[in-house]
Amino acid sequence: AQVALAWLLSRPQVSTVIVGAKTPAQLGDNLGSTAVTLSAEDLKTLDEVSALPPEYPGWMISRQGEGRLNPPARS
Repeated sequence: AQVALAWLLSRPQVSTVIVGAKTPAQLGDNLGSTAVTLSAEDLKTLDEVSALPPEYPGWMISRQGEGRLNPPARS
């Protein structure tokens, strides 16, 4: 949980993280995330594995436009 919360805290668009701790031990663990420092490589890896696939119609537009932006070279 600490890594997940530390990642959220590193996001520029996140101003607040609300934790739902039920026990003092959970609260202590969650607050421990403020002491976790993620490297640039850690953040890059977490961003890559958590990236969502494009939704329709975004993926469709990308697929249809592939040949238009980079047409094959004529010989």
